[in-house]
Formats: sequence, structure tokens, C-alpha cells
Amino acid sequence: MEQNSNEIDIRKIVRLVVEHWWWFAVGVAVCLLMGTLYYLRKSPKWTTDASVMLRQKDGVGSQMEAFTLLGLTGNQAAEDEVVVLASRGLLYQSLDALNLWEGHSLRNGMRWEGEWRNPAFDVEYIALTPDAEIQPFAVTVRPTANGYKVKTKMGFWHRSTRRVKTLDEPIETGVGTIRIIAHRPLSPDTTYRLNHARRELVVASYRELIRVAQHKKESNIISLSMTSTMPERDKALLYRMIEQYNMNAVADKNLIATNTASFIEERLNIITAELTEAEDALADYKEKNNIADLQAQAGLFLQAGSQEQQAMLEIETQLSLVDYVDQFLRDESKRNNLIPSNIGIDDASLAEGLSEYNTLQLQRMRILRTATPDNPVIEQMDGQLASMRENIVATIASVRESLQIRRRSLQQQDTKYNRRIKEAPEQQREYVRAVRQQQIKERLYLFLYEKREENALMLAATAMPAKILDMPQRDLKSNSPKLKKLLLLCLMLGLLLPAGVLYVYVLFNDKIDDVKDYERKIKAPLLAQIVENSRGKHIAIHEGESTVSAELFRLLRTNLRYVIPSSVKNPVVLVTSCINGEGKSYISSNTALSLAILGKRVVLVGLDIRKPMLAYYFGLSNKGQLTYYLTDSDVQLDDIIVPSGEHANLDIIPCGSIPPNPSELLQTERLDQLFAELRQRYDYIIVDTAPVALVSDTYLLDRIADMTIFVSRYKYTPSEMVDYINQVVEKGRMKNVTCVLNGVKGLRAGYGYGAQQA
Repeated sequence: MEQNSNEIDIRKIVRLVVEHWWWFAVGVAVCLLMGTLYYLRKSPKWTTDASVMLRQKDGVGSQMEAFTLLGLTGNQAAEDEVVVLASRGLLYQSLDALNLWEGHSLRNGMRWEGEWRNPAFDVEYIALTPDAEIQPFAVTVRPTANGYKVKTKMGFWHRSTRRVKTLDEPIETGVGTIRIIAHRPLSPDTTYRLNHARRELVVASYRELIRVAQHKKESNIISLSMTSTMPERDKALLYRMIEQYNMNAVADKNLIATNTASFIEERLNIITAELTEAEDALADYKEKNNIADLQAQAGLFLQAGSQEQQAMLEIETQLSLVDYVDQFLRDESKRNNLIPSNIGIDDASLAEGLSEYNTLQLQRMRILRTATPDNPVIEQMDGQLASMRENIVATIASVRESLQIRRRSLQQQDTKYNRRIKEAPEQQREYVRAVRQQQIKERLYLFLYEKREENALMLAATAMPAKILDMPQRDLKSNSPKLKKLLLLCLMLGLLLPAGVLYVYVLFNDKIDDVKDYERKIKAPLLAQIVENSRGKHIAIHEGESTVSAELFRLLRTNLRYVIPSSVKNPVVLVTSCINGEGKSYISSNTALSLAILGKRVVLVGLDIRKPMLAYYFGLSNKGQLTYYLTDSDVQLDDIIVPSGEHANLDIIPCGSIPPNPSELLQTERLDQLFAELRQRYDYIIVDTAPVALVSDTYLLDRIADMTIFVSRYKYTPSEMVDYINQVVEKGRMKNVTCVLNGVKGLRAGYGYGAQQA
């Protein structure tokens, strides 16, 4: 049973599609036309992409391998750099370098084509209106025979047009006072346009175009892409973003080295001056005391204490470095500066503390590029930096104390050494002291000079953090819209939209619109399907006429004779419907006329006494006296019978005036007497009754009826009325119920008459 239902549903769908084929034709034509216009107006878009590989820092590779072994995936460093590459600050710098703050384009046919390297003109904004300062606007220039036409557009409603002879003078427009600066002669019959917006909006629009993402979750490769109508501009912008990212990263890395270089340079100047003083003092001493042969002997003494002197030199150097760092930290003017860390401090904990402090300070500097000092993140970092400074100061104090202890120990050893040379002449002792001071300064000078060279080498050898794997390049297969795909999409849309409308129509349509479905659901015999009368007249059948309607009424007549029991003579047939407008009067009139044409004596009785229409349909001047007959015993049957005027065998009993008590009137004995007499005079009595779903009048006539014809109308009768008729049949409320489907479209009617409609 389910399979049969599915087959019926499919057949119904096909029927609806065929019936409404012109919907689909119009839909496809309109969508294809709109798609073609869209293609002609829309400039093609291209995707430009590039990829870079982040260089791993020392130790990062081994750490990533360890995380992978533990089952942890992802690359936090690369994810952070994705955010940096997509940041507003980097985009600001890149747009500024390429001067992409305004969009230039020119009209080519129905399209606007962008130009950015050599725009036709720029605009000088002398005085903008307050609205133009905030909202985006466009300036359009078109050369004419008498000068130029300058248009401005801001929003949907704000438009203005000015005609000027030259572009040299200021122009008053709807967005304010501007001046057009042409970079080349403007071509006639060509329209040029400039789009202006606040920088924040420009950056926001570019951020929507640019996509930055990791190639894979655990990868160091980052992909950049953007899609627009200007691939050459996109290539330049992506390359500039990568270049600017490298420049910023190198600048951040070199901040510490630059600070260290400044510190070393400052200390070298001081040590150079001290070394010069020591050398001058030694030369003066030798010259003053006429010393020439003490060099060798002094060398022996100095060599004896060389180890202690070397250790003392290193301690003095470390103390000097620690004191400088301590002074740097205590200087409030340098609170937010980087601390020189690569200066040769031997203490590991102090060097590590300085490195961590500088790393956090660099993060703070990076965030400050796009944030304000009162940002909660900056305030939190300031607190961390202050705590780290206190820890470093405490560490410096501990390191200084340790160095001083070592220095006192070496001084004690040096005292022992000095006792050994006390026996030497005073002149020799003074000479040895002068040589020692000169060597200490000289060693410190050489140490700092070596560190300066190492720092300079580190600055010169700094590698770019992002290596370009694929240069920005346009993807030749990425152009959109593609004409074939667009037309195919429009074709599908042209079919889907009517299908959707048809589906909604069917979903909300509760009318009988399927003949086969109606015949399957109704639980009473279907006498006939009556097509819609093409003439638009109430009488559809005449003697000798063979229209579709006439033939179908003859078919109804034939079927009617088969369903009437053979034991019933002179049958009374009630013709009713569920609601008004289904055509019961039309069916009863033409059924009665078809029987009359067959040679039967037929009377058509109008018992729809609430809304009598038979006299009107047959054009009778006598409106009828049936209601008088039922209420007045003096009125005779012959007084109420009226010839139909359509056929000699057909008489009509019109209703007459509408009574105040129709239900009571239909239950009188006069009605039973009427039909008893009619059975004696006529072969068929056809009764036009009231709709059963609205009033109970028809049910009161069941006592005098032999059969009932329920009339339903195609695409008019609600589908729920089928259930109502089935309930009447199941409960036996009316005798010998049959059905007629009225108003069927000619192509929908069965029995092969569809092609013969007149």
C-alpha cells in the first residue's frame, strides 16, 4: 500500500510540474538574464596567496619533538605569529608603505576596474563636512565637452553633482570643499572614481579580505591569501606584509643588542680614558726616575702574581658590570627600557633573570603598538616587570657580595705577594704598582672591545624570522565568477525557485486538485468528472450537441441509470454539496436536461429554499410557488410546475419566496404528498438541495429520496470535505450516495474526452 501511495505522489508531482511548466520557463529565463547581467557588471575576482616558514629558535625543535612524543600537538609559537601577521598594526604599516588608503577605479563598459600604481587623480580635502569625516564617500570625475562633471556620493541618499571647467580650483561638493589633482590627462567618455574612508574602516575592510592561517596545526608554515579584483595590488600588499613582519621582528630582536652596544661603547670610552691616564702615569714615572733596566726585573715580579692579578681583573670587571646594571635599574627614566644583558655577566641566575625581564619588556612594547597604557594587560605586565626588577636588584646585591668576598680573598693573597717585594727598592715597588694598574685597564679594555665585536657580529648576522617559501602569486584557476558555473547556478535557481513556490502552494493548498487522488479517497461511487464549461453558461447540454461537457453529462446519465436500484420506479435523486459554490444547481439542471433529451419525463425541484437560484439560471419570469404549496393547501401541484423552456420533457418547480422557518417546512406532510404525486407524473425527480455541511435541510429530505449525488468542485472544495462525505456514507445518514467531481480542467477529465473540448 505504501508503494502505491509513493507512486501516486510521484505522479502528482509530475502532473503539477507539467501543469505549471511556464513557471519554470519564466524562472529560468529571468535567472539566466540576471546571471548574465551580473557577469557583465561584476569584475572578476582572483585569489593571491603566499606562504612563509618561521625559523625555529634554539631549542624549539627539540621541545616540539618532546611534546609530540607525549601526544601533545599544535605549535603555540606559530599560532601567535599568525595573530601578529593578521594584526592591525602590521596592516597599518603595510598600507602606509604602499599608500593604499584610497581606492581608485575607472569605468570599462559595465564594470569598474581598479588601478593603484598610477591613479588618474587624487583628491585634496580642503574642508570636509562632519558627516564626511566619519562616513565613507566616493568622488567620481567624468570629462565632458565643456569641462568636467564631478559627482560625490555618501551613503544611499546623499548625492551631489558639480560641473566645472577645470580641476585646478577648489570645488564645493556635498562632502565639503575638495580639489582634484590630475596626474595625467583624463580620457573623454571615461569615468574615474575615488573611494575615501577613515583609516580604521580601510584597515577593517582589508582584514576581511586577508586570510592568515597555519598550513597544518603543528606546522611552522603560515599561508597568506586574499581575494579581490586587483591581483597585482594583492601581490604587492602580501609581500609588503611579510617584509614588514620581518623588519619588525628583527627590530625587536636587535633592541637588546643595540642597548648592549650602547653600554659597551660608554664603558669603552671610560676605560680608554683610564688606560690613557695609567699609561701616561707609567711613562711619567719612568721618565722622572730615569728607569730603563727595571723592566725585566719588574716583569719577574709581575709574572709571579699573574694568576692572582688575572682573577682580580675578572672580579673587577664583573663588579663593574654588576654596578652598571644596578645603576641602570635604579634609574627611573629608564624604567621601561631594555636592560643590557649580553655584556659578559658570569652569574647564570642573574643573566637568566635579565633575559626573562627583556622578553617580557619586548612583549609589552609589541602590545603597546595597538593598545593604551591603561589597558588591563599592560597594567598586569607592569606589575610583573616591577616584581622582576626587585628580584634582579636582590640578585645583584647577592652577586656583588659574592664578588667582594672573592676580591677580599685575592687581596689577602696579593698582600702576601707584596710582602715578598718589600725588600725591593721603593722605586721598583712603585714601578710594579704602576705597571699593574696599566695592565688591569688594558685587559678590561680588550675584554670590552672583544664584546663589542661579538655584539656587532650578532647584529650583522641576524636572520629574518620568516623565510618566504612561495612568493605572492595569483592563482590562475581561482577567477570568479566563472561564466559556465554562474549560468548553471542560475539555471538551477531558475528551476528551484518555481519549485519552491509550487511546494509552498501545494503545502497550503487544501483544495481537491487531483482527480485520481479524489477517486481513490472517496468511499462512494464516482458517477462522472464534469469538465469546466468553456461557454460560461449554466446550460451545458442541448439536443444534438456533442461538446465535451454534453458528452460527460450523457456519461453521468448512463452511470446514474446503473446505480439506481432496478426495484425503484420513478426515482427521486437529491443533488447536494458540502459548501456553496460547488455547482450542485449546475449538475442537477444539466442532469435533468440530459434525462429529458433521452425522452424521459423529468421534473427539477428547487428545494434549496434558503438560497433559491433555479428560476434565475433558467431565466424564468415565474419565480415559483413551492413554499406557498407547502404552507397553503389551496395551492395545487399544477400551480407550481413551470416549463423549463429548454426541453418539452423538462419541467421545473422553482422554490419561490424564502420562508422564515425552512427546516419546519421541509418536515410537513405536504412535502411527502408532493413527491408522491410527482412519482406518478414523472420518470425522474431531480431535487436541488441545500449544502449539507452548512444546514441540516438536506438530511430532512432523505425520507423521500432514493439516492443522493454529492457534488465536489475541482480546486474549490476543501480536501477535508472528502472525509465529511465518507462519514455520511459510513454512518448511513443518506441513501445510496454517489459523487460527481465538477469543474475539472479539460486535460484532467477522464474517459478520453480531453481533446474534444469545444
